[in-house]
Amino acid sequence: MDINLSVNIQNLLLKNPVMPASGTFGYGVEYIDFIDLNELGAIVTKGLSIYPKIGNPPPRILEGDGYLMNFIGLENIGIKKFIKEKLPILKKFNTPIIVNCFGRNKSEYIEVAKLLDEVEEVSAIEVNVSCPNVEKGGIEFGLDLKDLFEIISKIRETYSKIIIVKISPMLSDIITAG
Repeated sequence: MDINLSVNIQNLLLKNPVMPASGTFGYGVEYIDFIDLNELGAIVTKGLSIYPKIGNPPPRILEGDGYLMNFIGLENIGIKKFIKEKLPILKKFNTPIIVNCFGRNKSEYIEVAKLLDEVEEVSAIEVNVSCPNVEKGGIEFGLDLKDLFEIISKIRETYSKIIIVKISPMLSDIITAG
């Protein structure tokens, strides 16, 4: 007996609800030798910014009794290098690609979204608003609701496909905030 596990997010049909959390699966290509990417509902990339980012210096991981903390610092190769080097490999699979993206300021978020809107193989973006806003002294974009609304509204003006928002864990009351 076949069981239908498909999930429809707007007009994006996933064959099942299994997809890696952004930031845990690299760019996706790192796992080709370990799992069949065709079996996933979607591939979700690590965060990508307009420019490459080195990330935090080591040590980046702290292990304790019952916990593991990481402080990678959003290291990535930049969106243009991802499109040129990683995306050609990922598009060989029959699995939707969701790109997590972020910026240091509002204009960088919009620039990344605009570039990704032109890439047919990208089915959706996941906007990471847990990033520090350098223009406001490092407060997370997702904690300033006015900024959050403005960023997502501007992204919608330039990005025509599905937008998923990865909110900050520091947003304690999403009901009141929303």
